[in-house]
Amino acid sequence: MKKLASLIIVGMLLSGCATPFGTKVGEVFTTGIANPVTTQQIYNLEAAYGVALSGAVAYRERPRCTKTALESVTNLCARRSIVVKLQDADRKAQIALGQLKAFVSANPTLDASALLDAASAAVTTFNQLQTSAL
Repeated sequence: MKKLASLIIVGMLLSGCATPFGTKVGEVFTTGIANPVTTQQIYNLEAAYGVALSGAVAYRERPRCTKTALESVTNLCARRSIVVKLQDADRKAQIALGQLKAFVSANPTLDASALLDAASAAVTTFNQLQTSAL
């Protein structure tokens, strides 16, 4: 009885190779999976980064705050601590975007969504820092 059950299971498994499913599985191993990250997604992410960067540059171009002239509604100045945080977030966002673009161009048949998520998170963090500074 065990042999008959084994033969039935093996027969079902082998019959799956003759179906379109078996063909699709074979194609995955030979051609790979198309990268789900499109160039349009990368362009959109770079555009969001550009908007955040322009706000950060505008903040950095303000006159520096001093001990006697603190930031207020009447005195719009740039605090050094915020500028340093913006520069650090900018550096991380540039690295993440560079890694994403390099990975997508070098691996058109692999999944780069993890790098897209990392780059998106870095740009979002940069944008939030820049928005809070203004």
